[in-house]
Amino acid sequence: MIRNLIEAATALAGTLERENQALMLLDLARAAALLPEKRRAITAFNAAQACARQDTDLPPELRRTIADLTTRLRGLAIENRRLLGRGITAQARVIEVVAQAARIQHATTGSYRASGIVAGARTAAPLAISAAV
Repeated sequence: MIRNLIEAATALAGTLERENQALMLLDLARAAALLPEKRRAITAFNAAQACARQDTDLPPELRRTIADLTTRLRGLAIENRRLLGRGITAQARVIEVVAQAARIQHATTGSYRASGIVAGARTAAPLAISAAV
């Protein structure tokens, strides 16, 4: 049971490390692609943890291994939360820049003429946004 916990914790740590690396690079698409793997790793870790609670007589080397993994997972989870917040903030800023550009592109000034056309208004070209970065 403890071996399953160690394997599940190690797998979860690896997934978090890959996601954190993607988030550090602001590669949000790669980070999002890891979500199914992250969910599976969390589910496996939780299940292994529930089974391992029954095993109370552990040798000292396994206790140390579990303590080290716990510390590693805690640090990775804290960093993951920070990087996810950073990614969300960056994405919100990009959306705001695009929205602001759209507002400026379509802004008009002046007053209406008898024909219904705004005097002094710029003729705005269509706005195109590319997802390529």
